[in-house]
Amino acid sequence: MSEESRAPATEAYLWGYPLLSIQRTRKLLCSRTPPGVFKAIPTLATPRDRAVVVPNNDTLYASGWYDLRQGDLEITVPPMDHPGRYWNMMVVDAYTRVSYLRRADYGVDGLRARVTWDPEGREGEVGDGVLRCATPTAWVIGRVLVESPEDLPRAQALQQGFVVRAPKNHPSSLTARGGRPTALAKTGADFFRELAEAVQADPPAPCHPGLSPEAKALLAGQGDASPAALEAGIAAGEALLKTGQGKDARVMNGWRSGRAAGGPGQDIFKRALGAKFGLGGHYAYENRSYTAVHDARGKPLDGRRPLQLSFPAGGFPPCTGFWSLTAYGADLYLVDNEIERYSLSDRTPGLRYDAAGGLTVQLSATRPPGEQNWLPVPEGPYLLGLRVYEGLPTVVDCEWFPPDLKPKEP
Repeated sequence: MSEESRAPATEAYLWGYPLLSIQRTRKLLCSRTPPGVFKAIPTLATPRDRAVVVPNNDTLYASGWYDLRQGDLEITVPPMDHPGRYWNMMVVDAYTRVSYLRRADYGVDGLRARVTWDPEGREGEVGDGVLRCATPTAWVIGRVLVESPEDLPRAQALQQGFVVRAPKNHPSSLTARGGRPTALAKTGADFFRELAEAVQADPPAPCHPGLSPEAKALLAGQGDASPAALEAGIAAGEALLKTGQGKDARVMNGWRSGRAAGGPGQDIFKRALGAKFGLGGHYAYENRSYTAVHDARGKPLDGRRPLQLSFPAGGFPPCTGFWSLTAYGADLYLVDNEIERYSLSDRTPGLRYDAAGGLTVQLSATRPPGEQNWLPVPEGPYLLGLRVYEGLPTVVDCEWFPPDLKPKEP
């Protein structure tokens, strides 16, 4: 379906999907932790963590929700314990536009910064370490790498040094939960009422994609669309999103990634894809994500068909940060397994490399004879993602791709 042929309800659904994903996530998380509080999670993600889809299992998270109408935020990032310690802080606006404080720009000596609301949505820093956010709603997310199981206490100590100070008058009451962020398509025609309320709270800035006059009229309640037509628009939008195929997607060796190094720009479909499959995720210049589309035989991934991913010596993901391979269930969350391994990376202890220095990862639902290189996957369809943090130019420019996934050798 081309952009020109989309019905107004489909256009409005895709346009509003990120905003309602953000607002439902905010209500969910702020029903547990008050707004204005930067909460550190001192453990790595597990299958029990279901607030945000496709979480990583590599970094400790801390996050908080803020209303910038109350004033600026003050952010403190502590000095890291060594130059190789990966960290970043990201500020996500209500339409999922991201601004960064990150190791690649600021190093590891610590810093102080401010976050301010800029209704014009201008790019970049104001100066002197001040980040702009294009909406009153700001989601601040901090990450620090856990380098090994033994490193967890050191990473936790560093995590405590990430501080976000809100104005004294910032709201601090727990919120009522809304619907699940992953259940937007089930909202029916009421989606558009919920969306109109969210737009009133967080008006789009000039930097955000616009709506056609027809979609604007529908959202304003001036259109004459019936509930059936609205629900048909949602169904059409969901069908598009389930393809996972944006206009700029590149597929190689059975893996897919978007070509752009930065955000979605004015592409509402690409922005909705990011919200559906990786809300709060990175731009590719910080972390490029690759999603496995099919195996080397063109078959979809299924844990009942064991696969292997072989990196030759010298063929590992090129980066200055780290890489990580993670499996998810069809619901986009981590999956329980008998060895409690939810990701495999360049930091996984006990990996067995071949004589030349290459590495073969085994992917299956059942334990293989040698489990050192085993990444457990669900028994049935699953999602497999490879993250490459602080990628070299071949990664940032979407030139490097992982090897294909081959049937497991006898």
